[in-house]
Amino acid sequence: MSLQTQPKTVQLHQISAQKAKQSQKLVKKLIASAKQQGQQKIRITKDELDGLAALLHRAVPQSAANVTLTPKALNASLSVTLPLPELIKYLNVSIKVLPSERGLKIEQVNIGHLSLAGHHFITLVSLMSDFFIQPNLVDDMLAIVKRVSISESFVEFEMYLDTRLLERNNDKSLLMRLRDDLALFGNAKEIAIYYQSIAQYAAQQQSNTSLAGYVREVFTLANKRSNSIANTNATVQNQSAAMALIVYFGADRFELLVGDIIDDDFDQLVVRNKLRSNATLRGRNDLQKHFIYSMAIQMFSTLGASDAIGEYKEFLDSNRGGSGFSFADLMADRAGTRFAQIVVANENKAKRAQSLLLTITDEALLPSIQGLNEGISQTEFEQTYRDINNQDYQQMLKEIDTRLETLPLYQLGW
Repeated sequence: MSLQTQPKTVQLHQISAQKAKQSQKLVKKLIASAKQQGQQKIRITKDELDGLAALLHRAVPQSAANVTLTPKALNASLSVTLPLPELIKYLNVSIKVLPSERGLKIEQVNIGHLSLAGHHFITLVSLMSDFFIQPNLVDDMLAIVKRVSISESFVEFEMYLDTRLLERNNDKSLLMRLRDDLALFGNAKEIAIYYQSIAQYAAQQQSNTSLAGYVREVFTLANKRSNSIANTNATVQNQSAAMALIVYFGADRFELLVGDIIDDDFDQLVVRNKLRSNATLRGRNDLQKHFIYSMAIQMFSTLGASDAIGEYKEFLDSNRGGSGFSFADLMADRAGTRFAQIVVANENKAKRAQSLLLTITDEALLPSIQGLNEGISQTEFEQTYRDINNQDYQQMLKEIDTRLETLPLYQLGW
């Protein structure tokens, strides 16, 4: 009943410098709002919604999303193409939100052939949340929304945000409890072992800023633990090693997704902060950052999302004030994505990756960036490539992937 033979949504918007800027503006607005307590209004424009839909489609090409606004309603629709027979190939979802002077008013939700009145849908979601997550969570979150205004160009939510909503059950917030209970991104205690190996290596090798040295260190340990500890395997150990690299070289907030990993030792923190600014890949700190952050996005999401967010960052850079669109950065993004995918793909690839990483160098982590254009402005990009579906742009992506495939690590396939 929920799956259909045809998609109901047509993708209207593609990612571009302008759409990237619009979706970035929306994300910044939502983050700023989440940090504030009390009464506030959040206005989301049609352009910002279109930018978000474009990014979603680029991250998950099997999906098509669209939002339409009228003074009478917000209509959001999503179609996802599934790897199933033609008769049940498409998941179509739509939701209709009405203007309201009191709370959030959902008129109808459609999932395939199923149609639910808004209040029935909320009741169903609330019951599932009460059983699987925490009692009254959905009710408390819905109570935040006090009023909804809709026009052809924007939707505005009047809200009262009480940040104590997430501060439940003793000293841990709801999100922290879910993180620790589900362990979605690996065992925090295991990851901490690899993190400490990086920290100890860093203390001894402060003059060595090559990312490859730290990759060798943790994957040598992963290889050793895979072969010496009962009831474990290379895939599990590789995941912990990769997560430790992400937490050490990436943003502090990555730790929030994994668990309590970072040691409070002052000397360790000084060395870590210095290395995050100085560690290089192919002699460049920016390429190291692109590689590590793309690893993170891949480990926390999907291959398509990681590639799309790499492109998204380059489109943001192509706007005025940015460093410009860089195919070299994009190659580092794609290398980090594929690295993260390969090391945990399956047991065979995990073991073969370990063998290669025991002697890895920067040159074997990232191919030569020679000849890849950088510093491309939005205007220059549009004049040369027009958009992401342009043949010349697709040829550049193919060139990047061809270069990656010349290295033994990436020949393991993704």
